[in-house]
Amino acid sequence: MRYQSLLFGSFTLMLSASVMGHGVMSEPASRNWTCGAITKPDTAPAGSACAEAFEGDFQGGYQFMSVLTHDLGRKGVSPLPDNVCGFDSETWQGGATPWDKPIDWPTNEISPGPLTITWDISWGPHFDDTEEFVYYITKPDFQYEVGKPLTWDDFESEPFCDLTGYDDTNPGATPNITPEKGSSLFHTECVVPERTGRHVIYGEWGRNYFTYERFHGCIDVQFDGDNGGDPQPDPVVADLTASPANSVFAGAGEIQLSASGSSGSNLSYNWSVEASNSALYSLSSTSDASTVLTLAEPQSESDVTVRVQVSNADGSDTDAFSFTHVPSTGTSWEDVAPLTNASQTLSAGDEVQLRLVTNEGSDVYLPSTPFVVDNGDASVWTYDFAQAVNGENTDVRVGVLNDDGDVEPVQSATDNRVYAQVPSAYSGAFLQVDEADDGDNGDGGDNGNGGATCEYVINSDWGSGFVAGIVITNNGSETINGWEVSWDYSGNTQVTNGWSAELSGSGPYTASNMSWNASIAPGSSVEFGFQGTGSAETPEVTGDICD
Repeated sequence: MRYQSLLFGSFTLMLSASVMGHGVMSEPASRNWTCGAITKPDTAPAGSACAEAFEGDFQGGYQFMSVLTHDLGRKGVSPLPDNVCGFDSETWQGGATPWDKPIDWPTNEISPGPLTITWDISWGPHFDDTEEFVYYITKPDFQYEVGKPLTWDDFESEPFCDLTGYDDTNPGATPNITPEKGSSLFHTECVVPERTGRHVIYGEWGRNYFTYERFHGCIDVQFDGDNGGDPQPDPVVADLTASPANSVFAGAGEIQLSASGSSGSNLSYNWSVEASNSALYSLSSTSDASTVLTLAEPQSESDVTVRVQVSNADGSDTDAFSFTHVPSTGTSWEDVAPLTNASQTLSAGDEVQLRLVTNEGSDVYLPSTPFVVDNGDASVWTYDFAQAVNGENTDVRVGVLNDDGDVEPVQSATDNRVYAQVPSAYSGAFLQVDEADDGDNGDGGDNGNGGATCEYVINSDWGSGFVAGIVITNNGSETINGWEVSWDYSGNTQVTNGWSAELSGSGPYTASNMSWNASIAPGSSVEFGFQGTGSAETPEVTGDICD
């Protein structure tokens, strides 16, 4: 059997947060922290640097933590990309980001010598696969000019701070890198060389183990205090977390709330609750960094919002957590995810399970014994599968929520959804299919016997290692549903890690689709990549779908 995952619904967002664990330099404030994390496009004052940065790319500000690539960064990529601060980010399809604009960016006052540079990685914290932090600074004679884009010639060719070899199992081995996991922060200790006037620090966070992701950014700095004014205070940014973070709560209970991850110095906190019947809700503290919200049994459904205002002498910020509070009596179901977003015909003998991800990050599989497809018609197998799930448990049901508050399956390929009984213990769900080994995987058409080009592409080569990828282009007239390709090397070349595919084997290597890139429409392409050691060979790529 060949393994395939089909990812759907709300779990897609969770995958994005976990696989692409995003991060940004928050102290000193990078461009995308100042204009993105703190100031959004819709709140940027007219005429400000942030308003100018977001002009023409309104949504860009909401991707402030997503300036990423899959490469070796400044030390290993040749030729270097056109844009420095965004490093031709994949999120912008290899183009300039808002933070590459040559405008009058706000500066941070610093001095030569020891400097702590902090990364906030709250948007999918990944400590276990972090490998390095690297920083470059502009040359001593650099002159910042508004309207003139930064180039790599503006920067020193070697980093002034190169922190490599971080191992989360032994963080003490790299004393210049300090994880602060409770706040989703990395603190990096560097020594800044002598400079005067205005300069730019370019920084990278490298996650090279398995994911091979790298995040980029620029910090505008002013040396010697000659920026014409007092140092800018650290901005206050409120950060509220809730546990459990359910969207629906039933009956009485407690919710743990914390604003300890907020940024700024000498902070004070003010908590409040907004609800139609405030008597049902009480806070253990209204002025501490953390508090507990106690919920009494409601008589009717109610919308509740908890707010925290975080303040110091220089400013304030507010964050909120909202949920629906329902009575514990009767049956209440929370929508977790669609069973499937697209109609898909399976083959007889295929085995299917629903994988549910709990709020604690563990997995639950339903039914416990995989459902074996008898009739692979898209509307039939989904109905039969829903009945199998519903017949085995009480807190999860698959189907359509009717007016009576019951969940019942229907014979439809896409209408059935996954529901969990409130308070839900699950953050997402997706289907997992173990396909019967029937020769063509049910793809049908010419594509089951070829019809695609499978091209091996070398992206970078530094002698002892390389980054490469494989591009699969569907030249046929029918959609490819699921793919698998193989390749081999003649020498001692080895693949060490990859992305956008399930990799297995070693001589030959095999790659199969992820859930989100399984389908290739006629005329379309998918690409996956990998890093390796040894010579950068260009081997032949083979597979049933390949011409």
